[in-house]
Amino acid sequence: MIWIDITNHPHVLFFKNFIKNNKTFVTVRKQGEITKFLEDRKIYFNLVGKHGGQDKKNKLAQSALRVLELTKTISEQQIDVCMSKQSVELPRVAFGLQLPCIQIVDNEHAIHQNRLTLPLCSRVLVPSALDTRKLRQQGANKDQILTFNGLCELVHIEDFVPGERIIKEQYILLRPEPHLASYFTGVESTQKVINSLASKFKVLILPRGHLNYDNASIPNTRDSLNLIFHASAFIGGGGTMNRESALLGTPTLSYYPQDVLGVDKFLIKKKLMVHATNIEEISSHIDEIIERKDKIRLDALKLQKTLENPMNVLDQEINNLMDQS
Repeated sequence: MIWIDITNHPHVLFFKNFIKNNKTFVTVRKQGEITKFLEDRKIYFNLVGKHGGQDKKNKLAQSALRVLELTKTISEQQIDVCMSKQSVELPRVAFGLQLPCIQIVDNEHAIHQNRLTLPLCSRVLVPSALDTRKLRQQGANKDQILTFNGLCELVHIEDFVPGERIIKEQYILLRPEPHLASYFTGVESTQKVINSLASKFKVLILPRGHLNYDNASIPNTRDSLNLIFHASAFIGGGGTMNRESALLGTPTLSYYPQDVLGVDKFLIKKKLMVHATNIEEISSHIDEIIERKDKIRLDALKLQKTLENPMNVLDQEINNLMDQS
């Protein structure tokens, strides 16, 4: 049996088909609407622990408690292999219980998370666009790093079929910065971005947590991919939804305020994403990328066909680790 630990909303999209097609034991921490996302997809899960919020002391305390709870839970199961996407707790529990573990990593700048976990992993699976030298500096064994020529978000959209437009009028969709993440140390500018666009565009926002913003509406749906696909443009202060948008061919602008990830640099180089943090630059780029929407969508479809699906690599490595155990 394969243990999968889901600690963030995008992980549901990444693992959903794998969970349905394999014998798995799924754990999840309480955070936002993760459990609702799993319930929507009829995925059975075990709720263990919760997110520690923005306070560093509480993050540490909740993570420590979760390690204890997971240790008890997992030791009672017949687990052959473990895997997660940058879970802090799974590699530590797996190492302690002497279980082989695969960590999927697409953020080379999540230094604290990576230093806590990468030295303990049997395999570290990363997109080839990511700077693996940073991962080695953070403790990953170079012989255990596996790369694939693709992006994790390709899995998110692989069976996506556009549905009916939920919002009939034209809109720009916005996702704020990951202010709760331990790796986020930047300045939040979402409200300023909204204010710079609201006089010209209808702005919809997919908020994180319970933060409220002026001049933007929250859509009454959890179908983010459909919202992204039908948007005139997508503007994001984070990473995952930016990459989903770029791969779907929606004009995409990242205003992520820290070092740009290798996976994002890859999409910027392919001209499927623009990066800007200055408010004036953001406003000036929007009209230009919306005008290119038809070409962007065509180029995105072409790129999708050239990318490697990380699940193919995962399947092979899981079999290898099971053979060795």
